[in-house]
This record gives sequence, C-alpha cells and structure tokens, in this order.
Amino acid sequence: MSETEIKKVSKKDFILVDLIGRIKESGKVFESTIREVAEKADIYDEREVYKPRLVVVGSGWVLQGIDEALEGLHINETKAIEISPEKGFGERDPKNIKTLPAREFLKQNVKPRPGMTIRVKGRLATVQKVGGGRIRVDMNHPLAGQVLEYDVTVKSILDKDEDKIRALIERRIPGFDASRFTINISEKTVEIIMPNESVLINNIQFVKIGLVNDIFSNFSYESVKFLEIFEKTIAEQS
Repeated sequence: MSETEIKKVSKKDFILVDLIGRIKESGKVFESTIREVAEKADIYDEREVYKPRLVVVGSGWVLQGIDEALEGLHINETKAIEISPEKGFGERDPKNIKTLPAREFLKQNVKPRPGMTIRVKGRLATVQKVGGGRIRVDMNHPLAGQVLEYDVTVKSILDKDEDKIRALIERRIPGFDASRFTINISEKTVEIIMPNESVLINNIQFVKIGLVNDIFSNFSYESVKFLEIFEKTIAEQS
C-alpha cells in the first residue's frame, strides 16, 4: 500500500472532497459537487462550479456532521453518513414563521407569491401564504428538521502551502483559473502576484481581505502582499 493510500485525514488538513447530499425521507438529492449527479437529480445550476470542494477539517466550512466524519478517512475512500438535524441545518423553530404586512414588500417593489424566496431583515425566507394584505413567511432553512444522508469522498490531501493557498484562491473566486496567480512564499511572507484580468473580478478588494483572513487563520505567516503587474501588449508597443 502506497504512502498516499495509508495517509489519513486529520484535523486542520486541507482536503478536496466530493459530496452528494440527500434528504433521507425522500431520497431526493439536494446537493452535489459532481456535475453528472446534479444533472441527473435535476438540480444542475450553470452558475455553479462542479469540482471537489476545499475543506479545512474542523473549521466549520461544511455541516458539523460532515466535518466530524472526515477525520480518519483515506484518499479515495467514500463514506456514507447520516446527519441529524442538530448536526445539519438545525431543528425547525416555530418562532421563525412570521406574518408581515404586504406593504413592507410593496415599498421594495417586491410582489411575494407562495414558494418564492425573499429576504426579510437580512435573512432568506420562503413565502408560505399571501392574502388579506398579509404575507406569511418561513425563515427556517428549507432543510431544517430534516435527517440528511451524505456520500463523502476524499479526493486529495494538500501538503504544500502553495497548493493550499491556490485552493483558497479558487474557493474565493469560483470559476477563475487560479493557476493565473503566481504565489511566492518566504519564511514570514506570502506574495500573490495577480493576473491583469483579476482586477475586473467583482468585489476583488473583499476577495483579497477574505484571502488574508484565510491565510492568517490557517498559517503562521506574518504578512500577505498582493502585487498587480501590468505589461504592454505587442499591439500597444507598436
């Protein structure tokens, strides 16, 4: 057996995992990192990037029930787990079902209808009933109270800091080719050279702040530098 096959997942490891999540009662797939599975379950979203998900084990990046199940797994090992509501999306709370006056939504040019997802006081809510000038909304997570089943497969364990930081970039900028970033690491500093087109990424300053927080939370480096280098194209030089 190779060293890769022997190695087990430990807390704080950077790992890439494939996930398939189902509602136990119905068997319905509601989440997958695998495109073919999402398409078959009719939950495919063209805005999503279907690839193994980065998880720093024990950091709360996935549901508690998944986080706890990851430790001890080998690369390419698949584990079927059952997740209770308290380790998933929580129990349903009747206090999160509220009836509000319709005029609050009309002021925002929102016309609620049953089944619609809207934002209420900064939280997402599902419209249950519309009538009599009042709107009943459910602010519980749609999967609250459900027992879930997940198939979790560890695809790789990242060892090198450069690979870990590049994976953090991909997590912060889904769909962008992280190999376009150059990462230079010294004893105390991480230097990230950004490609020209990265300046057009939405909220790039917030992305950079998020990356700094990720790096400081998971490594002992003392500073992070971002460099933007612009070079003349051949057309501009002529």
